[in-house]
Amino acid sequence: MNIFKAESLRRNLVLTFIWLWVASALAATLVAFWLAGRSAQISFDRILKDDALALATQIHWDESGPVFAADPHTADFLIFDSLSPSRFMVINQDGKKLAGNALLTLPPGSDYQKAGVPLFFDSDNEIGNLRVVAIRLEQKRSSAYVWVVVGESQAKRNQISRELAAAIFLPAIGLAVLIVPLLFAGIRYGLAPAKEINDAVSRRGIDDLSAIPLSQVPDELKGLISHINDLLKRLQNTIAHERRFISDAAHQLRTPLAGIKLLVDDLLRTTQASPKAPPNQEVLSELSSASTRVTQLVKQLLTLARSEGVNTIETTEFELGRVIRELKIHWDPIFKGSAKEIHVKECLDTLGNLKLKTNETLLKEILTNLIDNAFNYGGERVELSAVVQKHRILLQVLDNGQEVVAEDIEKMLTPFWRGKDISHHGVGLGLPIAQKTCALLNGQLSIQIRPQVEGTQITIDLPL
Repeated sequence: MNIFKAESLRRNLVLTFIWLWVASALAATLVAFWLAGRSAQISFDRILKDDALALATQIHWDESGPVFAADPHTADFLIFDSLSPSRFMVINQDGKKLAGNALLTLPPGSDYQKAGVPLFFDSDNEIGNLRVVAIRLEQKRSSAYVWVVVGESQAKRNQISRELAAAIFLPAIGLAVLIVPLLFAGIRYGLAPAKEINDAVSRRGIDDLSAIPLSQVPDELKGLISHINDLLKRLQNTIAHERRFISDAAHQLRTPLAGIKLLVDDLLRTTQASPKAPPNQEVLSELSSASTRVTQLVKQLLTLARSEGVNTIETTEFELGRVIRELKIHWDPIFKGSAKEIHVKECLDTLGNLKLKTNETLLKEILTNLIDNAFNYGGERVELSAVVQKHRILLQVLDNGQEVVAEDIEKMLTPFWRGKDISHHGVGLGLPIAQKTCALLNGQLSIQIRPQVEGTQITIDLPL
């Protein structure tokens, strides 16, 4: 299943970058806003604490207890803030207010607060929403203590938060107006080489299967273009093979078909001249022979075409000796009718009950072609032999025919090649078909000639 949608690559890149930028920009802006707000809160709390400490300097102790020495005007001056008027009070341990202009309550658990350590908390009462700090002061060598409590409105802090938000978010929004067009332009520039490759390929003619040059291809696309070039090369080879096959097939079929037409025309003329006369037996014999050659040629051409287009085959396990015996039964009458002989006894003795795992039909096709080749072009004796090795088996077809020149061995495996002074009406496809079919079975075909062997020996090497 294809998990990728057929969409524009540019569109996908733009959307991806925009979402990434929006997410990262939003996260960075929120973090910056939170950090700036937190820093501002810490700074304001520090100023609020300093106000409380300034008031604490006005407290002294006498025989009657704590006394707030500053008058109301001086106290207000010590905590003056033009943006957010502050309120304060000083109370003793009994809750008696010693000074101040507000009634500020302490939070629960304040009795456990250490002396001199500021206690910050928020208070929402009839005065308003306040930020409050309380500092506990104790008398030395005594358990008496007082609280200095200072509160200020949250309005100043809220105003600063709004100003920070405007200072941070507005530039980010303005930056988006600049970033998005730059993203479009950058992606378009980055994809320009891909568009150039597309344009170059689209301008090609239908017969232009040459490789796409990799010099101007970006590194990210070189793997893809290399695979395309490999496909183009294989397509070139396939088309060349098809054209060569069609040309060779037409060339090979032209002569026998022309002969058949001449024979048929001659038979028609004879019949028209003497309708009641029996058909010319010589013409009929020639016509039968020509049609047999055409039938064999077409069969071998189809076999050759199929052998070059197959990538995988089905395999079964079978007794190799049984296949050899079936071939012997088939070829015995043919050899005896030509005063020739085929020997397989030693081969059967070597094989015994040996089982081979491969494609039985294709193996029969190979051996049939080799025996047919030996029957037509070899001597009076054809021998099948077998050599069993550890993981392989060698099947050999030996004939005692005329000597083969070493230079012709490679040509013998070329389609439609036939040696000199060959009287048999073959088409030169038996050995090429056997070689290609053997390769399908993961085997190899080789040819040995004199003086290594007594004639011509063709060996197929197959895995067990």
